[in-house]
Amino acid sequence: MTTKGHVQVNDESLRDGLQSPSVHDPSPDEKLALLHAMSAIGVDVASVGLPAASARAVADAAALVKEMSDARLRVRPTAAARTTEADVGAVAEVSQRAGASVEVYAFIGSSPIRHYVEGWDLAFLRKRVTGAAEAARKAGLPFCLVTEDTTRAHPTSLTALWDAAIDSGASRLCLCDTVGHADPFGVEALVAFVKSYLAGRGASHVKLDWHGHEDRGLGLANALQAASVGVERIHGTAMGVGERVGNVAMESLLYNLGKIGERPPVPLQALRRYTDIAARAMRWSVSPGAPLVGELSRGIDALREVPCVLGEQVPPIPASTSDAARDATQEEGFVPIRLRVNDDPVETFVRPSRTLLELLRYDLDLVGTRQGCDKGDCGACTVLIDGQPHLACLTLAAHCDEREVSTVESLRGPPALDPLLDAFDRCGAGQCGFCTPGMLMTATALLHRDPEPSREAVRRSISGNLCRCTGYGAIVTAIELAAKIKRGAEPAGVDLPGRHVPPPLASAKEKAT
Repeated sequence: MTTKGHVQVNDESLRDGLQSPSVHDPSPDEKLALLHAMSAIGVDVASVGLPAASARAVADAAALVKEMSDARLRVRPTAAARTTEADVGAVAEVSQRAGASVEVYAFIGSSPIRHYVEGWDLAFLRKRVTGAAEAARKAGLPFCLVTEDTTRAHPTSLTALWDAAIDSGASRLCLCDTVGHADPFGVEALVAFVKSYLAGRGASHVKLDWHGHEDRGLGLANALQAASVGVERIHGTAMGVGERVGNVAMESLLYNLGKIGERPPVPLQALRRYTDIAARAMRWSVSPGAPLVGELSRGIDALREVPCVLGEQVPPIPASTSDAARDATQEEGFVPIRLRVNDDPVETFVRPSRTLLELLRYDLDLVGTRQGCDKGDCGACTVLIDGQPHLACLTLAAHCDEREVSTVESLRGPPALDPLLDAFDRCGAGQCGFCTPGMLMTATALLHRDPEPSREAVRRSISGNLCRCTGYGAIVTAIELAAKIKRGAEPAGVDLPGRHVPPPLASAKEKAT
């Protein structure tokens, strides 16, 4: 499909999305994971938060901006600010720490009811806008004025605020439907008014954003209308999380912009991975009926999509698995899944009730993952899903669609022995060996998130893994040693091959001689 243009999208999940009272504030690592997921689906710009909120907000925002630069992600940073010099100064601090430019999105109330309640007059508002825009210009940062409640504001108030912003160097104006008030016809009328105003000022270089909410259920329709009438950048959040009933869902926005030719299409698998990562980070449950990404939409028909994303063609499903073959498997109750296991791609069909443990051991012959209690008590079946430890006996294989699974077989053997295998051998931590795979995978996740754990932290981490030989002391010591080897504080490969590995059994021929 050829595209008419490239409407940009601004992902506000880590700013406006976190305004929802029902979501969890992600950790720095979770924010970085979500940032990479945004980049993978082609997000153009993303808000890194409101730096002026706290010291942590500054640190997290700086880490996100630095990751964009260091990892060469396609996404560029924006940051929110109130229209005060101090808030813009916090964004400037983020920019200086990260060594990269950050676009300032400074917001101010523009509706008559807000002005009445706050006691603001137009002179005060213009002064605030001018001060914030000048502060951004002095810091060398692009500036966007965000007029809250644009759709319910008086035109004369809006033009006065826009004049102050443009006179002070603003390069963008963000039009907001803050309480989901507008409909598509109103969006078209508002955008026409703004474009006429900009042309009259000789400021056609100033670009427009659209930021909408879902109070009347028209958020997506309004966003698509804004894109079709010339707004260059549309805002959304993962799964539509946000204040009250939420924002425009980014996955639906991207999918539909692709359908109408305003952007290259994005595969459903990529959108689902993005929302899965966002849901885990925010401790949010994706509704089974959620458009595109809910469980009810992840059936066989979804795999018939043949999209072109960011210039890369995704191959169609082979004819041998289409139509009659798919119908037959559906009648038998099978569902298709695609995942990566130990960095190898796996495509298969499974029954909805089949566990990940059964898939690994009996379908893929990865028998290192132990089948112990089969009810989530012993931890012997622990594997990593997207880097986090999970009990394979309690995890449905179908829930691992488009995810990455790592088992004990992923740990490197000689000569470049994984530090955990090295340490378990040197400390005699294996004993009977039944719990060892689960211990190793739990420890792998621990050392990834904490390279220098305390002994108490190690004990807490493996508290869900039971050792029938009661060898916890040696196991804890081995994990501590592995951490030191990974940090270079202890040498690797001492006494290899391991002292604790018995010699091989003699063959029948050797016994005869």
